Amino acid sequence: MGSCSPLCFINSSPLHSAPLSPAHSNLSSPAREMERLPKARSQLLETESNQTPTLPPETREQLRYVSKDGKCRVNLCNISERGRYLSDIFTSFVDLQYRWFLFVFMMCYIVTWFLFAGLYYMNASLRGELGQQQPFEKLQTNAGDQKPCYFGLDGFISALLFSVETQRTIGYGSRTVSPSCYEGVLLVMMQCIVGSMIDALMVGCMFVKISRPKKRAETLLFSRTCVIAHRDDQLCLMFRLGDLRESHMVDAKIRAKLIKSRQTAEGEFLPLEQTEIDLGYESGSDRLFLVEPQVIQHNIDAKSPLWELGPDQLKRQQFEIIVILEGIVEATGMMCQAKTSYIETEIEWGARFEPCMTLEKGSFKVDLRRFHSTYQVPLPNCSASQAHQLLAKAQSHKLYRHWEAWSEGKANMDKDKSPSHRGFTIGDIEEEGTSEGNESGEKSVP
Repeated sequence: MGSCSPLCFINSSPLHSAPLSPAHSNLSSPAREMERLPKARSQLLETESNQTPTLPPETREQLRYVSKDGKCRVNLCNISERGRYLSDIFTSFVDLQYRWFLFVFMMCYIVTWFLFAGLYYMNASLRGELGQQQPFEKLQTNAGDQKPCYFGLDGFISALLFSVETQRTIGYGSRTVSPSCYEGVLLVMMQCIVGSMIDALMVGCMFVKISRPKKRAETLLFSRTCVIAHRDDQLCLMFRLGDLRESHMVDAKIRAKLIKSRQTAEGEFLPLEQTEIDLGYESGSDRLFLVEPQVIQHNIDAKSPLWELGPDQLKRQQFEIIVILEGIVEATGMMCQAKTSYIETEIEWGARFEPCMTLEKGSFKVDLRRFHSTYQVPLPNCSASQAHQLLAKAQSHKLYRHWEAWSEGKANMDKDKSPSHRGFTIGDIEEEGTSEGNESGEKSVP
């Protein structure tokens, strides 16, 4: 693509030309400009289409909403109220990266050491005790003399060492505070309280950060691709899930979402619309006993967002399937969450996963080399909705043929079973009447 951007074509288009001269400001100029608008717009679109290269779908890289290792690729910017992070300082510390967490950890101690060292140095300076210090053993012998506030403090470095010894409870004994110096005793008490609070906060944050089950998700394994095939005469989307540890997840649950952009009937564009993908919530199959690798399936029915999905749509549409596994770590009892995603190029049409578990020597053996392996199976190149329509048409045609055959057979059976009706005429009735009269006359003669 050249160095000229589409904006230069907009500026050079007839729509942004020089203003009209007074000679053209007659009554017919608005009509003339209205006629020029469609032509200018078509020229602009044609120029932009010629300058903008079209990339084939194979070389186009789609941005993921969630990466394969489960990290959400969403960056928050222009946050005006950053003071909200201080209201939950514990969570803010735990969520920091390790390099920043260690930096804050060290700076909390260093700042308090220097802060109280400055207070000790200022107190000693106001009392005029700097430069007049004597050895601690000599001060103990002169019990009648007035004792200074701080023993062994003759400069800022010694005040800093005294601050570190006080907060860390080292207590070498060469630097102490006098019992008669009330402000010095108060500063020591304040530093001990502040130091205990910092110890509790920093050690607690470090323990929670180390014991977080975030790294437990790295031992949960998802298949690289999804497959679509028939299972029990039902078109299904399937992926495989496994656990590499012998300590299993407790109360593991699986769920999935479809991320896709669409435009509403009112013209509103939804860039990242989330649609729930049913993995067996009603039947309870979304609750897993994750001891061996399991194949999770989603039945593609009329309620599924993949109902209209076919092999041709996989090449044209852009979407992302996010899989979320949640469970309790057996060793720590903490909730763990593992995520991954599949884009349209990571879905295999007409494939199944190879079995990776065998029975050997009275126990089950899992071969993780076959965890991601798949094999092809025959599958029609049509979506589930198209297959359902074809099946409905075939069934309706079959039922119609059965109905025709049944109707013909029923008609034939009714025709065979119906009685034959004999027609009577007046002559037959007269003949029957004369024969009955003759019979009665014969009976009356003795």
